[in-house]
Amino acid sequence: MRKNLKTIVSDAAGIPKDVVLGIPLIRLIGKEEFYIENYRGILEYTTEFIRIQTKIGQIHLFGKKLDIIYYTNDEMKVTGHIHKLEFHQGG
Repeated sequence: MRKNLKTIVSDAAGIPKDVVLGIPLIRLIGKEEFYIENYRGILEYTTEFIRIQTKIGQIHLFGKKLDIIYYTNDEMKVTGHIHKLEFHQGG
């Protein structure tokens, strides 16, 4: 597998890939809290489905009583009963 220059530099310098490559950093706490950093936008939002755009594709979050507690330009917190998380490459 061929690595690109940014990945090589990140590995060599010990800098986290989320910082160098702008890829999303996700934290899931149990089935009730979801945090994401380095996202580009909220594409769709209901109490049962949230679709998030990132640099590397989309993230689909499925559940019940989903609520975006806060969001900034690059960080978001979602609570609710999370059932499933999907990753979709590309736009």
